Amino acid sequence: MLGKQVPSLFAVYYMNRQKVFETRMLLDNKLKTAGSEESQSGSTKDASLSTEAELNPPLLAKLRAKLEGNISHERQEKVIDTLEYVNTNSRMLSDIMKHCKTPEVGAELSEGDLTYVGDVSLELINEEEIRGIMAIMSGTFDGILIPDAGNLDIGRMMQSFIGDGAAFKLKGKYGEETTPLYAKIPLDGEEMFESRYTIDDLLIGKVGVVGICKGKILPAELKSPLDYFRQSSGPGHGPQNDVVVCNENLAASSTAGNNRPKDEGYYIDILAVIQAVSFEAR
Repeated sequence: MLGKQVPSLFAVYYMNRQKVFETRMLLDNKLKTAGSEESQSGSTKDASLSTEAELNPPLLAKLRAKLEGNISHERQEKVIDTLEYVNTNSRMLSDIMKHCKTPEVGAELSEGDLTYVGDVSLELINEEEIRGIMAIMSGTFDGILIPDAGNLDIGRMMQSFIGDGAAFKLKGKYGEETTPLYAKIPLDGEEMFESRYTIDDLLIGKVGVVGICKGKILPAELKSPLDYFRQSSGPGHGPQNDVVVCNENLAASSTAGNNRPKDEGYYIDILAVIQAVSFEAR
């Protein structure tokens, strides 16, 4: 079964704009900004002329003359329209997608492959953690002051700690009995997603993932700087340690009798998450 082909029309849920721009410039650092379209029209008119004359002067032989001719008129018009191209982020993403590999379902990916995987069902691995972090980042705890610490704003302090390390951790499935996909989307502000979408929109139905394969990993390896910060209280403390231990035990149990853990999957460095749109050409 062939892999899902790259769509020509799509809606963008998430895009790492800096990565998309840099990748597009590596493929071709020239952007088309203008073009021209030429149309030509014309008309031709033909007319024929035929005359006859007969002379019969006295004392002379009868004379007969015939004159034939053709009159032609031709007009040509040429119109040149100048077109200006708007190089949006989605247009640059479309240029990148033309170079993506579209692997067959169940096929192996190699590290460094620029790939497009369609019909992917995503799930959020760290949902409970991320919901709490989003509440903090949205300012829920802003204004809560600690008088003994010089009126330190606890909400702002928590945001400074977790802002650079928090990420949505995603697992994707794109076919029956195939190797799963893993990815992270950094939580870096209010405009993380395009067109006012949210993380929940990525979890509905099936989407397309554009990115670079980074090889195979286990779920326990899907870490962020925030994970290390949460473990700093020491071994056996904090919920994150429990998650890591559970993942390691799960990996160990799934490896028994099998050379490869069941949860092992490809890590995709995401450039974009899109929704393919089907349309009727007219």
